[in-house]
Amino acid sequence: MNSGLLGFAARLALSAAALWGAVALVTPGNPENTFGRAVLLSVVLSVAYYVTLAKFLWFLLLPWLLYVAVWLATIMGAYRLGFFQALLVAVGIGALAAMERT
Repeated sequence: MNSGLLGFAARLALSAAALWGAVALVTPGNPENTFGRAVLLSVVLSVAYYVTLAKFLWFLLLPWLLYVAVWLATIMGAYRLGFFQALLVAVGIGALAAMERT
């Protein structure tokens, strides 16, 4: 039981750190970019991943398009970013994930 909670907390912290770092890469000095906000958004986006059925219907295009729309709208609203800046945040998260794997 404790190992499951510990794993959840570790994954949440890594997800929030990646989001926090990606927003810092795209918009340095953004006053909205705090670790607490990144943790909250990581939880919200995790729930959205399940609600949009992208987790379960990964082989269909529509759930993924819906999840991407929710993700972009959430990031744009939370950090006051434009559409292309939010796309750059997604690229930044991908770059941070790629660096993490090496």
